[in-house]
Parts: sequence; structure tokens; C-alpha cells
Amino acid sequence: MKVLSSKFYLSVFLFLNIINFVDRNILFAFGDTIKTEFSLSNTQWGLLTGLVFLFSYSVASVFIGVLGDRFSRTKIIGIGIIFWSAMTSLTGLSKNISTLFISRALIGVGESSLSPNAMSMLSDVFPQERRGLATAIYYLGIPLGVGFGFLIASVLGPILGWRTIFISLGVIGIVIGVLIYFMTEPVRGSFDKKNSQSLGQQKISEIVKLAFKSITNSRSLWLIMLGGVIGHIPLGVGGFDTVWAVQERGFKEEEYTAIFGLFFVVGGSMGAIFGGFVGDYFAKRYKAGAMLALVIIYSFLIPASIYYRFASPDGIYFYIALFLITFQVTVFYGPTFAAVQSLSPYKVRTSILAIWILGVNIVGMGIGSFFTGYLSDTLFSNFEHPLSWSTSLMAAFTFLSLICYHLSRKTYDEDIKKA
Repeated sequence: MKVLSSKFYLSVFLFLNIINFVDRNILFAFGDTIKTEFSLSNTQWGLLTGLVFLFSYSVASVFIGVLGDRFSRTKIIGIGIIFWSAMTSLTGLSKNISTLFISRALIGVGESSLSPNAMSMLSDVFPQERRGLATAIYYLGIPLGVGFGFLIASVLGPILGWRTIFISLGVIGIVIGVLIYFMTEPVRGSFDKKNSQSLGQQKISEIVKLAFKSITNSRSLWLIMLGGVIGHIPLGVGGFDTVWAVQERGFKEEEYTAIFGLFFVVGGSMGAIFGGFVGDYFAKRYKAGAMLALVIIYSFLIPASIYYRFASPDGIYFYIALFLITFQVTVFYGPTFAAVQSLSPYKVRTSILAIWILGVNIVGMGIGSFFTGYLSDTLFSNFEHPLSWSTSLMAAFTFLSLICYHLSRKTYDEDIKKA
């Protein structure tokens, strides 16, 4: 069996993550158009862009994560890509709200195959001291995928229409999925200590039991996972960005998607790389240094995310705040995912990542997306800018995640040794 290089795996998984986030987030770029065409309220739009997708994505992540600790991870990813791509095309063919919601939910099932298995394989080809940067590069897929998705919508949307774009993306994805199905998988736990028990001998029930035991016995692990869950609440408002910009800031849909896409490609990419470099740098010099770096970075960025919702687009500070928001969205991925990887035993690493993704999406982004729409329709409905108030309230939750990251530092080194 030919051994592939770590750079090859990282490049392939980065490419797949870009495709993943194009398919996942291009719906947001057409927010005002689709919301109007299907006559959706803010609450319904919040459910469509949030819990409908996130619930199926997160629940399936745990199931597929456990399978990934037992069976071929590349084949699981390949099948997942084919499935979510077919559902992306189905979204473009939707003629009623039911089909739109069902296809969105099933995209979540397919996309749940990628990150737990890809992150697990990256741990097999990169040593602990390089995982922060490798993770950050993998999560460049977020700014590049979201950014390119918004740019595709702004350029091709007026020409082809949103339905044709969704159908085309689905067809392209199916071809990519077939190729990934036949890709060689790396050897599990190459950079981790192995005990005498073979992974192949583990039953699925044993994998689940060990995964939950590893989480509950590691104070640092569950605190970092909790911090990540809370930190994703502000990210749940992403589905409302285009709607907010059109309704409350006077942008045209294609105008804002072009601006946001460009900013996200630049700011999000810089945030991901910066987080990876700084996380690895601090980790070598301080106890749980990556978490310390996040506390410092977020203390400066959170106020900007709140200010952005009330700033006038006529001034330069609006665009400075937009850049800082796109930077903030990705800066924590390298430090937090590298920490979770290192704190998790290699035999159940995919399962633990999947369990974390369950919490991050259902509790974190699910709360952010649903309550952004719900509060704008109820509590803030009589305010001049209801979406501005609901999105800024969600952004304030990030302060709680900083407390979790700080508290995790106390037992970090001890928990690393146990893992």
C-alpha cells in the first residue's frame, strides 16, 4: 500500500472542507431571495439555516464518528460527499417548504462524515506539536468556502439563478465523492502511544464507553469542549447576515454578498493561520498556552462583533469591524481542535470529535440561529433594528467561552499525559 504524505492529506482535506462550506453556506448568500420566494418568517429562516441542518448534522456526526473509529474513514467520507451533493441538487429543485427543509436536513447528514474523520486522519500524519497549524490550515476551508460561496452567489446568482447554482454544485460534488472513496487511509495512531489492544478488536459499545469516560475524566477536555460550544452561539447568526444587511443596512443582496465574500476570504484566512501559529507558539512557552492565547485575542475581538451590528456602512469603522468579525470566526479553530485532539486517546479520537461537534452545532449554533430569528420576531420586534439587537445579544455569549478556556489551563498538562 502506497504511503501518502502528510501534505497530500492536508491539501485534500482542505479542498474538501472548502467544498463542504460552499455547499453549506451558499444558502445564506441567497437569504433574502429564498426567504422571500418561500415566504419565510425570521423564525422559520432561523430554523432552516440552523436547527434543521444542525440537528441532523450533529446527531449523524456521533454515529458516523463511532463508525470512523471502526471502519475505513476515507470510504465514509466519500459516501458522505456523494450523499450531501445529491441533497444540494435537490435543494435547487425544491418547489415547496417541506422539500427545502428535508433536503437541508439531509445535507447535514452527509456533511457530518467529513470533519470528525478528516481531523482524526490529520492526527495520524502530524505530530502533536504541529497539529495546531495543520488544524488551522484545514479550517481555512471555512473562510475560503464561505467566501467563495458568497462570491459565486454575487457573480453567478444574477445570471444563472440560485437553483441552477445549487444543482451544478451537487453534480460536481458527486464526482469528487467517487474519487475520495478510493483514496488510501493513513495508519491510525502513528504519532501516539499504542497499548496492546488492537483497534480492530474493539466493539462499537466499547468505543462509545471509552469516549465518554475520556471526556468526563479530563477536566481540561470537557472545559475546552464546553467553551467551544458556547463560542459557537454567535456563529449561529451567520444565516441572517445577508437578510440583516438588506433589511436593516440598505444593501442590495448581490452587493453585500460580494463584500462579505471578499472580507471573509481575507479576514477568515488570516484568522485561521494566525490562530494556528500563535496557538502553537504559546503552547511551547506557557501552560495550556493555546488557551491563554485565545483568552487574550478574544478580549479584543468580542467588542468589535457587537459594535458591527450598530455601525453605519457609510463609515470606515463598519468595514474594520467586518474584517475583525471574519477574523474572529476562524481564529479559535487551530488552538481548540488541536487541544481536543491531543487530550483525546487516539482510539476514540474520531468519536470524541463527533460528540463535540454534536454539542457545538445543536447547543451552540442551534441556539444562535433559532434565537436570533425568534427574538427579532418577538422581544425586539418593536425595535427599530430587531436583527441588530438579537445578533449582538448572541455575540455577547463569547465572553462565557473565555472563562472555560481559562479554567481549562489548570489541569491541562496532567490531562495530556493521561490521554
